[in-house]
Amino acid sequence: MNFDSIDLNLLRVFDVLMRERNVTVTADRLCRTQSAISHSLAKLRSLFNDELFVRDGGTMKPTPRAIELAVDISTALSSIRATVDRHQRFDPSQTRANFRVGLIDYHAMIFLPNLIKELAEKAPNATLNVIPAARDEVAPLIHSHQLDCAIMGNFDVEDPGLLKLELGQDRLVCAMWRGSSLLQHPLTLESYLAATHVQISADGMSESLADRALKERGLRRKVAATIPNYLIIPWVLRGTDLITHCGDSILPLLDEKSEVMLAPPPLPLPPLTISLVLHRQMATDPATTWFRGIIERIFEEWQASKKSAWAESPFVY
Repeated sequence: MNFDSIDLNLLRVFDVLMRERNVTVTADRLCRTQSAISHSLAKLRSLFNDELFVRDGGTMKPTPRAIELAVDISTALSSIRATVDRHQRFDPSQTRANFRVGLIDYHAMIFLPNLIKELAEKAPNATLNVIPAARDEVAPLIHSHQLDCAIMGNFDVEDPGLLKLELGQDRLVCAMWRGSSLLQHPLTLESYLAATHVQISADGMSESLADRALKERGLRRKVAATIPNYLIIPWVLRGTDLITHCGDSILPLLDEKSEVMLAPPPLPLPPLTISLVLHRQMATDPATTWFRGIIERIFEEWQASKKSAWAESPFVY
């Protein structure tokens, strides 16, 4: 392979196709025709002596060789892009960037409506892709540039290539149906342990902060069910004496229709630290820096609204 004969645009096609897995979308992202992308793919296949992408239904599935190349190519392009961008002023009103953020439904409920509103006002030509990201998927997705960043709770970063920035902290509280018999008296440790619990876990396996705190005291709660997301809490709790845990950021979202009441837990629980995780090389990228600033401001405003809601809300026992 002659390095001098490599066209940088071919690597850009590879990088975008690796993220989008679709020739049509890749062509749109790069403002090129589908035939031009197909022609570039043919050159890439010849260059690397591999099929790289094979059609699988409506998507282009990467080969093992393509997956192997993806991180190196994305990292190289990011370095070049960062070098160029450092000397350019970012204008959100003109950008056509596609921001890709990984999060779970809990964080989506908290800040996604405000984020979409901010982008519509300040970057009307930009697009937003929200991708569900499990803990063990975050690092690979960021390294392969399928994610620009991820919003995670109590996320440990051991990868030196990743950067973690704290956005705020949630206090873990107990959530119950407003007609629950448990709300007839203050929630004690005894009544808490005697109750039946629902655990929320995206992967169905993770040990919760509450379980760890109980284990340290030689105690254990009765978990009858594990559910994958927070959006179904009102329907799971309704008409029952079940208890579940959630962060207090959910408080400003509650209304009469939810029929959910929150109460402080009867034992000290560690806070839930919410962080923004991104590639260290992208920390100085102008578009990423601007997008990160939007996220940080939204979370800062939410933290303030949460404090006032806790003092005034009719949904706190």
